[in-house]
Amino acid sequence: MRIIIPTSVFSEVVSGQQTQMEAAARAARIGAEGIEIRRELFTDSENIESQLRACRQAIQSAGLQTTIYSVPMQLWQQDYRLDANVLSLALSEAELLGADKVKLSLGHYDAELSPLAVLEAFLKAYYLPKNTNQKNKNHSNRKKVQLLIENDQTTYGGDPARLLAFFQEIENWTLEGMPPVRMTLDTGNWLYAGYEDALQAAGQLSPYVSYIHAKYSVIHAGEVVTLPLPEEPDALWRRIIRQLPRTALRAIEFTLTDDTAISHYCSLLAGEGREEENMSQQYGNVQNGQTDGHPALDVVTFGEAMTMFVAEQSGPLHEVSLFSRRLAGAEANAAIGFARLGLRSGWASRVGSDVFGTFVREKLMGEGVDLRHVLTDKQSPTGFQLKSRVTSGDPEVQYFRRGSAASRMNREELDEAYFTSARHLHMTGIPLALSAANREFARGVILAMKQMGRSISFDPNLRPQLWESRQQMVSVINEFAAYADLVLPGIEEGEILTGSRDPQQIAQFYLDRGVKLVVVKLGPSGAAYYSHEQSGQVSGFIVPEVIDTVGAGDGFAVGTVSGWLAGLPLEQAVSRGCAIGALAVQSVGDHEGYPTEEQLQQYMQQTGRFAAVPAEPSVQAAAGSSVTSSSLEGVN
Repeated sequence: MRIIIPTSVFSEVVSGQQTQMEAAARAARIGAEGIEIRRELFTDSENIESQLRACRQAIQSAGLQTTIYSVPMQLWQQDYRLDANVLSLALSEAELLGADKVKLSLGHYDAELSPLAVLEAFLKAYYLPKNTNQKNKNHSNRKKVQLLIENDQTTYGGDPARLLAFFQEIENWTLEGMPPVRMTLDTGNWLYAGYEDALQAAGQLSPYVSYIHAKYSVIHAGEVVTLPLPEEPDALWRRIIRQLPRTALRAIEFTLTDDTAISHYCSLLAGEGREEENMSQQYGNVQNGQTDGHPALDVVTFGEAMTMFVAEQSGPLHEVSLFSRRLAGAEANAAIGFARLGLRSGWASRVGSDVFGTFVREKLMGEGVDLRHVLTDKQSPTGFQLKSRVTSGDPEVQYFRRGSAASRMNREELDEAYFTSARHLHMTGIPLALSAANREFARGVILAMKQMGRSISFDPNLRPQLWESRQQMVSVINEFAAYADLVLPGIEEGEILTGSRDPQQIAQFYLDRGVKLVVVKLGPSGAAYYSHEQSGQVSGFIVPEVIDTVGAGDGFAVGTVSGWLAGLPLEQAVSRGCAIGALAVQSVGDHEGYPTEEQLQQYMQQTGRFAAVPAEPSVQAAAGSSVTSSSLEGVN
């Protein structure tokens, strides 16, 4: 198992009854891959160098493969300057220990006041000196210890926003021949630092995590205390682990007195989120698309994700000189939305072997989305798009996706076991527009899911400019919609697809074709829902300012489908959709406004709603969108 045991786990080491050197053999007997040596636990603070060498010998004798050196010091001082002395001390001591990685805290880092060029220059000078004299030759041959930054228990060093800003900035470094700076994520330190949304923090920082400290922190008698990991299936630490890279090393981070108990918790941690690795072939021991009687994923989707460049100033795109980079794609939006609500979400696609493809992967991975069915195409590029900034109405969107890697998804590469390991498929009409090969891929996915009795939701997400003709679009979309259990058209889409603007007639069109539930989006008025047994309308939430309508429809689908899967009454499920749609239009970007489950519940309880308006053919289109919009971006 890829488990590291910190010496602080052993109560005898913490109490001083046993040395860290002696703990190495215990860690090996328990079955750990490696050990974490803690600087603060050395018994003789004035003779650390000899203790480091002794630990190194003990670790080698025990046969442990990985050594991590934990130094409880901060990289940035209170004046926001890099503490070069601390970094030099940590690296030199890590070398004496023979460590592979050294762990420090971020300290008083500030994105505006702490130039990271200083740290980059330090590391280059430390590892890659330019001089060629004998001294520097020895210097350049030193072991390249990887630097890890941990979220600590302070309000500044444990601030998710500061950490994210730090890691996003160092993505631009070019430290060729050196290990990248990565993160140690402690699952319990967020509470100590005063940040309660540990799940969201983990999702944002996931792309940078290579080492995990797992513990359970609670507030008791007004103070934060650390306890062993609870074993409930939906415990917070489990949900956090599922969002983090499976390749990350793991360590329990609480003190125990018995090696049997230590072994138990190490095994518990090692197994979490890795059930799929025991499945046959690529996904494990799949029987009827399930693992141990339970689907491996809650929701799976497929389609194209692109890098999106959003204008930083309003006006026509050809006049804009500054853009910010974001992720776009209806199915990727949905996958992110489901993951933020705590569902096990998967996304399948193709991306190019280019920087845009890497960006797509890292953004989705950072949100905790499963990417095992994302293939890399070395011949075709990842698509991208430009989007204007507007103060009202839909933004202008220019696509650069023709011949993209995602458009080349084909049925031959379809892994049915991956899709049927999920209990639900959510799809949109966009992949159907990209190519005939995509349509055959989609058909194969649907047939596999229906054979296994899985449920399907379908959001038309019309993109007329991607189709050869309007007639082809209507024919294909309606063909595939008929396979679904739940169809989610907007009022404009319904008129195009069925010839009617009456929500009830739109719904009846699909109910007559075997669909179980139709939810028609009515813009600010809310949404109307129809099944063979019941119908109703849900009022929309009051939005003080519409900033960006794109992604609202995908958010609506996430809220409605998640509620439907949870077995909520239809009114409650559709209300969730209206709430996420309302949150989405208040943020720039397609999915940036999507909430966690806790945030969703809070928003629904605290936000006012429009008065109920009967769903009639005259109902208006979504806020900020135009009935003549060729892209229908704002209502999808």
